Amino acid sequence: MNAPQRHFEANTQAQQAAAPTLLRLDSIAHSFGGLDVLRNVSFNVPVGRIVGLIGPNGSGKTTCFNIVSGFLRPKAGRVALASRDITADTVQERSRAGLVRTFQTPQVFEHMTVLENLMTGSYKDTHSGVVQAMLRTPRARADLAQMRANAEAACEKFGLGRLRDKLAGSLPAGQRRIVELARACIGHPEILLLDEPSSGLNSEEIETLRGWITRLNQEGMTILLVSHDMGLMTVCDTVHVLYYGEIIASGALHEVQADARVREAYLGV
Repeated sequence: MNAPQRHFEANTQAQQAAAPTLLRLDSIAHSFGGLDVLRNVSFNVPVGRIVGLIGPNGSGKTTCFNIVSGFLRPKAGRVALASRDITADTVQERSRAGLVRTFQTPQVFEHMTVLENLMTGSYKDTHSGVVQAMLRTPRARADLAQMRANAEAACEKFGLGRLRDKLAGSLPAGQRRIVELARACIGHPEILLLDEPSSGLNSEEIETLRGWITRLNQEGMTILLVSHDMGLMTVCDTVHVLYYGEIIASGALHEVQADARVREAYLGV
């Protein structure tokens, strides 16, 4: 039973050696009320790759994802982005450093238009403060013009032009997801974290999403993907399987699916 694990780890190491590491988790541990949720979780996300994280409910995926994105701080271990320790960085600091995430339920401003939602994706890159915005200083006007230009470009790229003036709250789940994805990609993040992006989508919407993830990666974007949808996980170069807070297998999707522990723990076989 241990042999497949060594085989998977060898493959993963070979893949990682071919590209520099962008995101690294070293010996991450976390607990809630004395209950261990993550134990010694370590893995890398190489530049330009799609890395997946799967596991049954309660395996620790959400906790791990929240630690990577800065919503939680680990009890032990280290998170590094491009060799810089970001373990203590806030969500905002990680965002400015190029680490951007989406959520299981698309987080859009429902009473704002699609274009206005996309404009918020550039806010972290503006230089004017609240007072300057209120006074409409030249810098504030320049920032607003740039935010609009970025949003319009995202509308064009993601095929949202006909929806730009619609309220985001009026859109079906699939279109909300694309709006969230487009907003996250404004500013060209170093790494995109996708949390259950296919949740609530139908098969056609999932296929559209799959196409966008593939295209973004082909354009050079590094992606960490958490999903229960095994069809969506086929886009991944490497998949890590969490079970009761520990990684029990790593490798290509077809490899981890063949592992007896994964079949028993995750696939119920």
